[in-house]
Amino acid sequence: MSSPSNPAGTPPAAPGRLPADLRLVAVDMDGTFLRTGSTYDRERFAPLRQRMRAAGVRFVVASGNQEAQLLGFFPQADGLAPDGVVSDNGAIVLADGARVLESSLPLDALPRVLKVLDDVAGLTFIASGPDGALLRESESPQMRRLLTFYHPRYELVARTEDMNGHRISKIALVDARGFEPAFLEQLEAALGGVMVPVVSGHDSVDLIVPGRHKASGLDALLEHWGLDAAQAAAFGDSSNDAEMLARVGYGVAMANASPDARSAARFTAPANDDDGVLEVLESWFPAER
Repeated sequence: MSSPSNPAGTPPAAPGRLPADLRLVAVDMDGTFLRTGSTYDRERFAPLRQRMRAAGVRFVVASGNQEAQLLGFFPQADGLAPDGVVSDNGAIVLADGARVLESSLPLDALPRVLKVLDDVAGLTFIASGPDGALLRESESPQMRRLLTFYHPRYELVARTEDMNGHRISKIALVDARGFEPAFLEQLEAALGGVMVPVVSGHDSVDLIVPGRHKASGLDALLEHWGLDAAQAAAFGDSSNDAEMLARVGYGVAMANASPDARSAARFTAPANDDDGVLEVLESWFPAER
């Protein structure tokens, strides 16, 4: 079952009690589960994670970031590891520690994409895929630190064309000044549908494989575990969360969410810096359960 998109305005608060049919909770990371500065309250989340397991509810992380980066937030030794990971905006999916989906751009289409990006002077980007990420040596030290934080499994290449021949699922573009709508329209036209630009933040845009997004990645997990979308909840804040929020039975937009995310969601939660996801989960999985 697909939940209807929310009309313009702010959706109501998330239900205060655990929905009886809930079997899966998916969370976006940056701007949703994580506070500004890429942290979360591990001591607060740890008992929640245990209570979710006891209730038979799976925990999934869904992000545009690299699988290795996402797993780093949830140490297996601490019992925090997610049941599933949707990374690279749905192109790569991990279930119970094993990959159930790997998708990438056709190798013969990649040169066209890289040529389009190389023709934009000063554009900073990193290409990511099932085998890791590729970053140009010419990127500044500041940008290298930023991009490799989100893509810790990477290798350097001398030139853009050296990325050809690799499996690429997503290309992340970054510009501290932000991206104007006119530029994104020009980029989309130049790509001709080979890859699709989606906004993942004010200063970041992801190019993704057509038909692959967080909702399609979540669908792979639901099929793997024999669950229905109506049994799932998802939390998100950005445009690249919209399909996922609209797909599940309980789509929850953060108070800091973009208009696209709010319009796709049925409910809202407090902002990420107020630990909104944890607040809702604590009402769904109270200590006395």
